[in-house]
Amino acid sequence: MPTLPSRYQPTGASAQGGFGSVHFCTDLHLDRPVAIKFIQDPSEKSRLIDEIRALLQMRSKHVVQIYDLVGLESGNLGIVEEFIDGQDLLGSSYPQSSSENYLKTLWQIASGLADIHRAKIIHRDIKPNNMKLDGEGLIKIYDFGLARDEGPNAKTKGFKGTPGFAAPELYSYSTVAFSRAIDTYAFGACAIFFTGVPLPHCLMQFPPAAISPGYFSTLPLGVPTAIANLLESCLSTDPADRPEMEDVRDELARYLLKDKHQAIVIHNGTAQYLNSTTKSVQLELSGIGKIKIVYDGLHFRITAVSGEVYINNSAPQVDMVLPVCVFHGHSATQSTHIRPPIPLAFGH
Repeated sequence: MPTLPSRYQPTGASAQGGFGSVHFCTDLHLDRPVAIKFIQDPSEKSRLIDEIRALLQMRSKHVVQIYDLVGLESGNLGIVEEFIDGQDLLGSSYPQSSSENYLKTLWQIASGLADIHRAKIIHRDIKPNNMKLDGEGLIKIYDFGLARDEGPNAKTKGFKGTPGFAAPELYSYSTVAFSRAIDTYAFGACAIFFTGVPLPHCLMQFPPAAISPGYFSTLPLGVPTAIANLLESCLSTDPADRPEMEDVRDELARYLLKDKHQAIVIHNGTAQYLNSTTKSVQLELSGIGKIKIVYDGLHFRITAVSGEVYINNSAPQVDMVLPVCVFHGHSATQSTHIRPPIPLAFGH
C-alpha cells in the first residue's frame, strides 16, 4: 500500500476499482471513514486532475463526494472520497421490489446524472455496479475512472466501456468523439437491468442495435406508457434523439408525485387550492374574462379561457400546462411540493 499522509489511518480493507486499487481509511482529523483510490496508470494523472477538480466543487446527494487529492512520493495520485456503506446495485433486489421503488431508483440515478452533466462532466461508465444504495435508501453514483470533461477532449481511441451499457457510437477502433448522451444510453440500459430482465440480445451486439418499439411496455413492473416511451428514447441509436437527463429526472418526479401536487390560485385576494381533492377551479370577472384550470394528477392545465386573462403577464391558451412542477428532497419519498401562487390577472 502507498504511504499516505498521517491523517489517513488504513483500516486494512481494500478493493479494486476503475481507477485501480482502493484502500479504506479513517480520516483522523474529521473522524470519518473514507475511500482512497489510486490511479492504475500514472500517465492518466494529468487528464484526471481537471475532472476531479470539477467533482470537488460539485455537491449532489446522488454522487459520491470527493474530499481531497493526495500526491504520493511515487508521483501517483490518490483520490480521497466519501465512503459509502452499502450494496452496489448489481446484486440489489430493491429496484425490482415494486413499481414505486423502480421509479425511485431511476429518479435518483437521473438526478445524479443531471448534476454530473451540469458540472460539464461525462461519467462514461454508468452501470449498476458503479452505483451504491446506502442504509437510508439513498443511491449514489461513483467510480469516475473513465470520466471526461465535455468539449473537444471528449474523445477516445478504441472501445472503452461495458458491453450492454456502452452506446453504439463508442464501438470503434478509430478515434471517437462522444457527448453526455452516452451516459443517457447507459441509463436506459440500466432501466432494463433493474426490472430483473436480462439485457436483450440487441444491446449485447457489437455495436448494439435498436430495441424494438414498445419494448419497455413489455417489461415487468408496469410503468406508465409515457415513462416507457421516455426510457425507450434513452436507448436511441442516434445520440441526438436521446433526452437530457434533467428532463428524464423531472418526468420521473412528476409520476412519483402523481396526485400529490398542489397549486395555489389567488384571485381577488382569495386563495383557492388545486390538488387531488379539488381538481378544478374556474375564475371569472364579470365583463372582463374567465379561465378554468384542471389538475389531472400530473399537470395543471388550462381547459377554457376567454376575455382578457393573463398568467405571468402572458395571455394563456387552452391546453396550456402551467409551469408548476418542482421536486425537492433527498429522495423520492421526502419531498416538498406545495406550489407557489400562480399570478393571475384580468385586464381591459
